[in-house]
Amino acid sequence: MRYKTGISIVLLLAAASAAGQVDFFGPAATVNGVEISRAKVQAQSDHLVNQRGLGSGGLTQPSEFRKIQDEVVEQLVVQELLWQEAQKRGYVVSDEQIDAEMNRIKGGFQSDLAFQFKIKEGGYTEASFRENIRQQKSVQRMIAADVSPAAEPSDEDVARFYDDNLEQMAIPEQVRARHILVKFDANDAPGREAALARIQSVQAELEAGANFAILATERSEDSSARSGGDLGFFGRGQMVKPFEESAFALQPGEVSGIVETGFGFHVIRVEERIDASTASLEQAGPQIRDFLRQQKLGGAIEALIEQLRADGEVELHLNQP
Repeated sequence: MRYKTGISIVLLLAAASAAGQVDFFGPAATVNGVEISRAKVQAQSDHLVNQRGLGSGGLTQPSEFRKIQDEVVEQLVVQELLWQEAQKRGYVVSDEQIDAEMNRIKGGFQSDLAFQFKIKEGGYTEASFRENIRQQKSVQRMIAADVSPAAEPSDEDVARFYDDNLEQMAIPEQVRARHILVKFDANDAPGREAALARIQSVQAELEAGANFAILATERSEDSSARSGGDLGFFGRGQMVKPFEESAFALQPGEVSGIVETGFGFHVIRVEERIDASTASLEQAGPQIRDFLRQQKLGGAIEALIEQLRADGEVELHLNQP
């Protein structure tokens, strides 16, 4: 009982601080003289615990919660460093932009009450949530203007990555197939016989010239029936073995015999085949460029954060030995 009372006292103190009263424990951190309150860290740590499904006894050791607190403090310190830099560089977004973003976010909720409940869960009031958006949007604006351009990979970077990772450019053999499925319970012998009779009837109609896609829509017991049994393209290892072996043995336009799997009886028609090949630089280039851009941008942002930390004064007070 004493343990529960202690927790209640801590929560009451945190709530009092969040409401604007004195934080008796002092700040969790300071960034160039700007304080990050323990109440804010506590609220966001609790939110992170719930997001990760660690509530209701999921955290069993105090050290586990301290790790989450340290993670939150680090995020808030980085956010504050970047926000201060965005202000220095003149990238603060306007009230009109914040209004538009708030309206967009609120539009995703069924009611204002649902919105208020959600932000309160994260430890925000509407005013502090609005300020958080201002900071995030301003930092994004700064990064887009001052950091992203330098992170654009050159054509030489793209070509070098392509040559160094040629094995990753392999395009596996694929087929696009349709199927008609008739299900049965493996423990129901009469049901299996009835299913076999139904799939044999389907097979006979196909041999008589019935349109496969139309027949799949009418007779298949699979969710793909609504698209004429079309399963799209798939490679080896994506379907159960008997189905895969039958599909890859067919040429476009060919129809299989009856194939039995754990799902039931199938008849398969292959529509298209793509032979195994290697993507050209022209084909792979856009994806490689996007990958390298994100990689370089992440490194550039990390470098900026380290520089801001080195040039500034960051003091951590929470969980310090």
